[in-house]
Amino acid sequence: MTHKRKPPTIADVAALAGVSAQTVSNYLTGRFKPRGQNLQRLENAISELGYRPSAAARALRLKQSGMIAMLLEDGADLSDERIREGWEPLHAMFLYGATNRARELGFYVTPVLTRQGGAEMEAIRLVREGRADALICSTEMMPEARLEHLQQIARTEKVPIAMLQENRKRDFICSVSAADEQGGEQAAQHLAALGHTHVAIMTVKPIWPGPVRRRSGFETAAQNLGLAVEVWEAEHYTMEAVRRRAAVDLVSQNRPTAVFAVNDVIAIAVMQQAIELRLNIPKDISILGFNDLDIATYVRPALTTIRTPAAAMGARAVEVLVDAISGQPLASSALLPIEFVSRQSTGAAPNTSCVRTTV
Repeated sequence: MTHKRKPPTIADVAALAGVSAQTVSNYLTGRFKPRGQNLQRLENAISELGYRPSAAARALRLKQSGMIAMLLEDGADLSDERIREGWEPLHAMFLYGATNRARELGFYVTPVLTRQGGAEMEAIRLVREGRADALICSTEMMPEARLEHLQQIARTEKVPIAMLQENRKRDFICSVSAADEQGGEQAAQHLAALGHTHVAIMTVKPIWPGPVRRRSGFETAAQNLGLAVEVWEAEHYTMEAVRRRAAVDLVSQNRPTAVFAVNDVIAIAVMQQAIELRLNIPKDISILGFNDLDIATYVRPALTTIRTPAAAMGARAVEVLVDAISGQPLASSALLPIEFVSRQSTGAAPNTSCVRTTV
């Protein structure tokens, strides 16, 4: 009769490595990383013993699930048009960064897709059912009442929350955003340097916190630079809705010579409509996006844009939440830098001799 070998414990690892059980626990949960020989002995002991942390035991001991829920809000209905268009593209990038970092820190991220206005109810359900130790929210622009409700959930349930793209500060909530206003400013400066004096900003309603700030930064900088700005606003966040709105103004004889779109999807929709109208990009009209999605490098002409560190934002949200779960104070905010990416979709304004430049 064979006896099943008992799985190794933290105490076994600690004994073999010659360190304390607390050191092993801190290392496995990402709270502390030993250095030098201690780290080498610890990793060797884990490998030699074949030690695998028990998620169930950890959750029972710490009264934690080991899960971070990511609420991804999408305001669209399930119409055939919307299904073809897909969801908010930054969601995938946020999720990629968050899941990778969470795994490194001993946690898992569970994505939860919600409808517009549904984030609070999902948050309550997940927390009260013990399904999440913390929440990451990527939602459309929240009214103050909704944000206060979410804050109340965090306070009463003692569950930290990180809001992506938000920059409004609330107790018990960490805002993780990119320097969107600065990106909008750089877009205006880039177009002005190319000789454009009459420009448009292409946006959509309802819009997200990031695009709101991009538009604000662009309009403020454009005013300071003496640029005339038109606002083109589509009714829905779909390629076809953007194209329908852009078609109205692109055929005008007094159309702007450049368009700044608040994200790359919108920019590409404007590009498609301009090409269909046989406009040359950038000779007849320059087009500039925001986010630097992968597709921006593959459209022709390649899209000039501003890079959003979306994956890093997801990772940063996880880091501040894991710190809070471990008992450290929740960071109030985290602001990540953007990067201007010059490609071929912007050029000198028509009838100017301006040399193409970058910001």
